[in-house]
Parts: sequence; structure tokens; C-alpha cells
Amino acid sequence: MHVFQAVSTNIAVREFQDRPLNEEHLRQILEAGRLCQSGKNLQPWHFIVVRDKQLLNGLADLMRGDLDEPVVRKAPVAIAIVSDPTSEFHVLDAGRTAQNMTLAAWELGIGSCFMSGPEQPDREPYREKAHDLLGIPDRLNLVDLVVFGYPKRRTVVRRKKRKELQEIASEKRYGNPLVLGES
Repeated sequence: MHVFQAVSTNIAVREFQDRPLNEEHLRQILEAGRLCQSGKNLQPWHFIVVRDKQLLNGLADLMRGDLDEPVVRKAPVAIAIVSDPTSEFHVLDAGRTAQNMTLAAWELGIGSCFMSGPEQPDREPYREKAHDLLGIPDRLNLVDLVVFGYPKRRTVVRRKKRKELQEIASEKRYGNPLVLGES
């Protein structure tokens, strides 16, 4: 699969087959995160792989009542993405690693979904409890969980529902129409 094909077909997957991830696939997903570009090459991230069902259920319990709860509970793997806030780019860089991982997973036939936890005002208490549950040092930031697994059914996306490029891109200054030649 070419990168653009992965970008144009990758979707959030919330239903997984009941089987563990192949170890080599998990290694490739983590390597895709590790090899990500980062601001000033600071690499301000750390990944916590959660495969233990008891720990996954503990994380899901923290989301009780939220749409993400059953997804985390049934996922074979979650990767907690942790960042070091001493880097001014830490959240952006953590997001970039997650995107690398989800695209690499998709190429391998593995689905993924970001799990941000409950909606406000419950999100901060959830993050604090998840921080403790995962043993994350106080000086570091839990950015998100990303769950991974083999999709129950492989959905083929012909065309994503996204805004047109002309609605979201300008040239020279905000609001100046972008003009591209025919491809």
C-alpha cells in the first residue's frame, strides 16, 4: 500500500477480532512511531503498550458510560502516548507519532482509533487516574490512547466525507483562493 492510499482509506475502527496482534506487526507499529520526525529532533515521546486485559479493563472503567469504554475493553492492544512538556512541540510531535502508527497499522490490515476519554468536565479526572494507573511520572503528559486490532470487518472507503481542498487551503494569505493546475 502506498502512503497516499493509506491516508485516503484509513478510518477509525472500533470493532476488533478477538485475537492478539502479531508481535512483528506490533513492532512495526511502534517503530513507525519511534522513527517519526520531531521538532528540533527532541523526540519527546514515550509509548506504553497495554495488552493485559485487566489493565485494559481498568482503563475502560475510567471511561464508564463514555462511547470509548467498550472499545477499550474489547481492543487487543492500546498504546498510551506520553509526551514530555519541556518540549514546546510535545503535543504536536505526539500526534505525529500516533499518525505514523495508525498509517503503518492500516497498511498491515490493522485498524485503530484514538481514545481521548470522557467528554469535559470528566476528561481531566480521567486523565489523572489513567496517569496513575499507567505509572506515568508527574512530569510527563498523557496525550492519548490509541487502540489497535484486526478489524471485525474490513470497510473499503471509496471517498471520505471531507471538506473540499478549496474550503481549507489558501494561497499567500488566509482567504486568498488556492489555484492549482489540472492534474
